[in-house]
Amino acid sequence: MRWRREECTGGDVPHLANVAEGQDSPVRLRRWEKSSQKVPSDTVESGGYPFGPGSHTAEALDAFRRDDEGESLMGGQRKMYFSTLDDSMKEQGLTDVDPGPSVAASAPSGVPSGASARSRRRARRRAKASPETPGGCVVLIREDCRLHDNPALHTAAEMHEWVVPLYVHDDADPSPWPVRGAGLWWRHESLKFFDKSLQSIGSRIVYRKGNLVEQVMDVILSSGAKALHFNLQLEPWHHDRDLALESAVVSVGLDVRKFTAMVMKFEPWEAKGQGPTKRPKREPLPPLRRLVSPKDWPWSMELAELGYGRTGGRKIPPGFRQFNEKRQAMLNANLADPKEDDWAHEMKSFWPMGEHAAMRRLEEWLKDAAWGCYFPPGLHPKDEVGGRFRADKAWTAMLSPYLRFGDLSPRYVDWRVCQVLPQEMRHLFLKRVVWRDKAYSQLYRCPDSHSVSIRPHYEHETWSGTRLQLRRWQRGETGFPLVDAAMRQLWKVGWMCNHLRHVTAQFLIEHLDLSWKDGFAWYDYTLVDTDVAINAMMWQMGGHSGIGSWNFVMHPIYAGKKVDPEGHFVRRWLPELRHLPTEYIHCPWEAPAGTRISAQVLVNGAYWQRVIEDLISARLQHQRNVIAVRKRFPEYVDKDGNEVIRLKNGQVLHLDVRDDIRENDEENITLMMTADDPRSAIRRNLGTTKGVHSGMIYEEAKKFEALYDAFDGAPRRPQLTRSRDRAKERALRRNQHGELIAGA
Repeated sequence: MRWRREECTGGDVPHLANVAEGQDSPVRLRRWEKSSQKVPSDTVESGGYPFGPGSHTAEALDAFRRDDEGESLMGGQRKMYFSTLDDSMKEQGLTDVDPGPSVAASAPSGVPSGASARSRRRARRRAKASPETPGGCVVLIREDCRLHDNPALHTAAEMHEWVVPLYVHDDADPSPWPVRGAGLWWRHESLKFFDKSLQSIGSRIVYRKGNLVEQVMDVILSSGAKALHFNLQLEPWHHDRDLALESAVVSVGLDVRKFTAMVMKFEPWEAKGQGPTKRPKREPLPPLRRLVSPKDWPWSMELAELGYGRTGGRKIPPGFRQFNEKRQAMLNANLADPKEDDWAHEMKSFWPMGEHAAMRRLEEWLKDAAWGCYFPPGLHPKDEVGGRFRADKAWTAMLSPYLRFGDLSPRYVDWRVCQVLPQEMRHLFLKRVVWRDKAYSQLYRCPDSHSVSIRPHYEHETWSGTRLQLRRWQRGETGFPLVDAAMRQLWKVGWMCNHLRHVTAQFLIEHLDLSWKDGFAWYDYTLVDTDVAINAMMWQMGGHSGIGSWNFVMHPIYAGKKVDPEGHFVRRWLPELRHLPTEYIHCPWEAPAGTRISAQVLVNGAYWQRVIEDLISARLQHQRNVIAVRKRFPEYVDKDGNEVIRLKNGQVLHLDVRDDIRENDEENITLMMTADDPRSAIRRNLGTTKGVHSGMIYEEAKKFEALYDAFDGAPRRPQLTRSRDRAKERALRRNQHGELIAGA
């Protein structure tokens, strides 16, 4: 008996069929005899993908596992794959096939840091001396453009004679939000620098374009490789495609190995809803020093032919296009000025690219900035109010794009931070990296969260904002300096710090009353660290429709005076305001006419007029729209004013909402700026004056002062939800030491 690959129609996955001796077979394959080769300790066992009807049949699995005489056709690695596969299928009631001998779960995927090129040479010599030569291996490159802590590449180098790194641009990408804009430019640069790193150790990337399964199979068969390795992707829409790829490779008798490499702790399907998932900490793999190339390389495209690096265009291309063809042609012919006709010009000079740049950035941040901004309050002389939120300081790690596209391993970041920083310091940083894992877990369980509200009643919310207001928000022309500076930074360099992402997102939702989906689409296009999972989670939280909900509102002017007190950030990104005194840098409309003239600032000329003037009325309009949805769908509102959603399995989730919304009060709003403001020195000092906003320089200050001086019968402005008594109770409740906060 021998095996052949049988193609199926109608979208079925290719399966195996045994062919009688003497029949023709399109592909001649050797039989897989039982192997005594030890599974490397850094291998993550195959599994974790959901297996649904049609992915495999019990007959095909049983036929491929054993021949008619009962002889084993697989080595230990293939037993591991089918054992895990059978377990998953039996859980879903798809088959009652005996899973056969079980293979124990592999050890944690850390390889001792002393592993070197010497151990890999020994492994290759042992492989050549064995009767069953392991041959070559194709490693599929995706979001893992690095030599360090790359288990798919590392294991291939140890187990096989030669390795072909392969990148495929899938024309049938199943993602509803394929990488585009600034993210696609970053991918181009990441691949370019990774290719250079591979060339330095004796290899290179093979580039292909087309159907992923077809291109991978073509490279495997043309190169004569015996195995395919790849690191698992995290988005749920990639699972079926990877299963089809795996089935196609297995169907021709070759080996497939999958690895965990893109999260710090847990894959999305491993994270538990109740309690922590047990997993020992794994040491990252060392960088590869040498990679053996095949004698005959498969055919490859040039990276430039993929079109990822085309960035010709002035300002914002309409329709979220990647580039303007006319301006791109002019750039290619050196007939255009890159400063004017290349929208990524400033990005290219702002970001150092590649794996080495990412590791260098991490080391610089650990050495300098982390000691100033992530130290517990009151324990370090550099600590300031809101220090780690400062927009005008280089106190942000800026590692997110490197993590997103695999230039930097999250496991390496975890390991390095734990090496350098003490417990109380590293906790603040690492919990933000864990949030990344949480976002993937949420997307895995709510795969439509990028376009559909998790709290379904908010799909019926009315939005009163206009397309013109959205356009001005995108361009950084709202008339509010902090918002505009942040949005222009986003467009020019493709990034802004997390605190400013909150400020700009809440301005869009709470003040302009525009849907979170509009903000999601713009961030997806303009961020170099664009990530569907993280964007969906954070935008839904800001739009009241996510699993969590922000219990704070950031005012565009008060937030500016907190994160940019001297105005340095605003002056950098809004040069038209650079001569304005600091007193008016966050509210130029309040500057006297003489001051504006001397500073060369005319609000209706050099700088934009405010897109809205009455922020309180705008906030109230949005709040009324939210409350109208809650009143229309009372079945989603709990007795205490919070909200509930019912899952398909009958489980009920209780979800928090912001205090003013929970009370369904259409006249009172919260002006709490951040979640920790009641404990901040600024908030405590302001609490000793007549109003919580006394001393703040913006137009609503006088309105709220009038609340305390108003006489009976006078028209009353909207009141603060959080009165002084309520702020005091909240501050006392949050004070862990039980000490009275002065002036609270």
